[in-house]
Amino acid sequence: MDQVAIIGAGIAGLSCAVELERKGIRPVIFEQKHQVGSPFTFAPLLLNFMVPPMGDLTEKLKREYQLTLKTLVPLKSLVIKGPNVEYATKGRLGHILLRGQGRQTIESQLSGMLKTPIRFQNHVKAEELLKDFNYLVVADGTNRWAKKLHIWQSAFQGWIRGATVLGNFNPFQAKVWVNADYCQGGLAYLTPISSQKASLTLIAPNIQPEQLNSLWQKFLEEENIQEQLVELWDVDYETGLVHPHRVGNTFFTGNSGGFVSSWFGSGVFTSIISGIQAARSIAGNADYEKNMGPYSHLLQRHARVQKFWHRLDNRGIDRVLRLIFALPFKQIFFHSNLNLLKVADPLFHHLLKETKDPIQP
Repeated sequence: MDQVAIIGAGIAGLSCAVELERKGIRPVIFEQKHQVGSPFTFAPLLLNFMVPPMGDLTEKLKREYQLTLKTLVPLKSLVIKGPNVEYATKGRLGHILLRGQGRQTIESQLSGMLKTPIRFQNHVKAEELLKDFNYLVVADGTNRWAKKLHIWQSAFQGWIRGATVLGNFNPFQAKVWVNADYCQGGLAYLTPISSQKASLTLIAPNIQPEQLNSLWQKFLEEENIQEQLVELWDVDYETGLVHPHRVGNTFFTGNSGGFVSSWFGSGVFTSIISGIQAARSIAGNADYEKNMGPYSHLLQRHARVQKFWHRLDNRGIDRVLRLIFALPFKQIFFHSNLNLLKVADPLFHHLLKETKDPIQP
């Protein structure tokens, strides 16, 4: 029997394959598309304060996992605009990444590290692969297999619309909009790809596909976005929580393992870690569940915050933003190593329990 099969050549699957090769194992990688990366370009944020208290996440990847990835630029400024308030914070906030196709994308960087060829345009079934391989890594970004095993709990369902925007941008600054009129409990954000090009994304949970266009138009009009939009794309998206993350010799990674949050495109860092830790478990009998425990708890907290956020009206959104950006909370949240998400988590857990809408560990 072959040793390891990986379903999906996304960032989790590719990270797993890179680490396996370092351990002397050549996996078999199956990818249903004809090349790595999504067909559209987008630029998610790698925000240090979303994964406290780890500091610079690219440095952590380099230091602890010997994985060096090139980002577009460091993020030095973040502007967050609510319905009636607007705030900004500056400093070493994280990095702007490039996803999609092309040499600078995270997917292309990871695939370029591999010696193992990727088997493109291969539609495979996990059940069948388990007959021929000792280990299976599910990394296709879907929840199909986790749902079949009844280990998936949905955390976010909705639609995402994105576009490439042409104009003049500060390449080190991202902007976020939160407004219930068009986000429906989600958010929108603009991240520069260069000084002349940016990625614009609207995330709207719990909507029907026919609502997306009107919400998008309302967003553009209300925020007076007049730059030229090209390469428009829509994605029906779901994230969730998975437990356990290993069933027998099957490892669930990336979004398939519940290691992605829908906020700001979050999930690159945790997806990469999940792929690496799955490889280390396969190669050295490390405890995958234990090693991914801190990240699983982190995503559970994210999910509880999201559930709470989805219920806010515009008045509530403005109140929360005023609180976050009031001293000393602003300094603690954005620029300290204090895990404020962990400290505040019992409150969100209680609020959701009171409303019978819990996110369970």
